[in-house]
Amino acid sequence: MFSHHWRTLRLLLVTGIALVGASSRAQDAPDKLPQRPPKPITPPHRPVQQGFRFTATFGFNFLMNGNYSYNTSVTTPSGNTFNYSDMQRSAGGTMSLGAAMTPGGSFRRVTFGFDLNFGGLSVAGHSVIPPGSNPPFSQDNLNTQITRATLVGSHWHPFVAPYIEHDIGSIFDNRVRLGYEYFRTSGSADGLFPIGPSRTLLGSYSVHFSQTSHLVRLAVHNDTWLDDSDIDHAPPPRRRSGVVQEGGLLVGTDGSVVVFVRVGPVWTF
Repeated sequence: MFSHHWRTLRLLLVTGIALVGASSRAQDAPDKLPQRPPKPITPPHRPVQQGFRFTATFGFNFLMNGNYSYNTSVTTPSGNTFNYSDMQRSAGGTMSLGAAMTPGGSFRRVTFGFDLNFGGLSVAGHSVIPPGSNPPFSQDNLNTQITRATLVGSHWHPFVAPYIEHDIGSIFDNRVRLGYEYFRTSGSADGLFPIGPSRTLLGSYSVHFSQTSHLVRLAVHNDTWLDDSDIDHAPPPRRRSGVVQEGGLLVGTDGSVVVFVRVGPVWTF
């Protein structure tokens, strides 16, 4: 009977040792599985630009359907003065030199800038006497003389057009901005013209032109940096230099439309 109990106890000990070994191997098994490296986390978009941004640009404006006013004063040889004023539309263009800055931090999406423009709307061939007027001098001679004078060069004065823009998104790696721009410019033309068919008597004329417009500005910007840091997902360095290309559309409250293109250096600090 004692041997019977001994065999039973020995069987229980062997069974317990086997179960403990199997449990230990089951717990150690996950530790022997190969460790897979974690997948890299890709940011949802490129890091936003930090720091101060400054651009200097050169470009052109192409003006369409521009609205301008004129005030004409004519003095005849007898000393009489006649004044006329009206508004009319024309096309034209300007050459521009510009500068813009984008602050860093919480204002990194806002850009302040201005353009110094040379040129303006074409006034050659446009009458400076309102339709329906019956002046006591040759209107054809006056218009012809002003056309000759304005064809030689622009009689518009250089003017500064300030603007403000705000980033609203991007398309094909180009930043899209929406903003406001203000146009205010003036010009003048002065001279003499024959007041009659005989062309012997001369009168004097003085014409003042002006154009004012509030414009909605839509611009597309693309930067080409002189380094390749923009291909990395890491934040770009604060100090960089490159070339900016800009293009856009201006639509004025007076119905004028302006297409513009710009190119120039860009720096970030």
